[in-house]
Amino acid sequence: MAEKIAIFGGTFDPIHIAHLRGAIEVAEALDLPQVRFVPCATPPHRKDVRASLEHRLAMCRLAVEDHPLLAVSDMEASRGGVSRTIDTLRLLREANPEAAIYFIIGADAFFYLHTWYEARRLFDYADFVVMDRPRAPRLELLDYMRERLDPGFAPAENGWARLPHGGHGARRVLTTLLDVSSTYTKRKVARGRSISFLVPQKVEAYIKDMKLYQDQDNPL
Repeated sequence: MAEKIAIFGGTFDPIHIAHLRGAIEVAEALDLPQVRFVPCATPPHRKDVRASLEHRLAMCRLAVEDHPLLAVSDMEASRGGVSRTIDTLRLLREANPEAAIYFIIGADAFFYLHTWYEARRLFDYADFVVMDRPRAPRLELLDYMRERLDPGFAPAENGWARLPHGGHGARRVLTTLLDVSSTYTKRKVARGRSISFLVPQKVEAYIKDMKLYQDQDNPL
């Protein structure tokens, strides 16, 4: 059986319970040995990143400590520059030519995949696992993929929509709908409110110790 490699990319500014719970539920649904969080160096789309890469990596590592299903990779951080998913997946595939590679993404981001750099070619390297998110666009996965990415996508086994001839595709995985976001969490900190149970306790303590997200002049 092919090795399974699953990565969850994002800014993680900061990482929060919806990221963590979603990753665990995807791992269980697809029988993944581990999910690796991959904080980006510089995001090509989202501009409002408040914490440095060093801080975001540190918070991710604190969040996954002692959890056997979760890990952190610095593969985008060590590469530096603008973090494009196509580059990450290409390098991951080159290093693991026989592996089954999964890219985990929230539905709120997936339905804008057509705006990403070389969006169609992302499926040359990996399958996408789409987690439900509150307030994500109410679109059918297959309809979106056919209209915006490639008309060749078709239904396949176990809920996958795949390209023909054994190509990669995407599948929706139902996860607990936790209405938590990084923006919401940062807003709470900036307004002096508690973020207990929105992020892991160690991450909460780190944010407090490092005085992150306390810009009262620009509270989001």
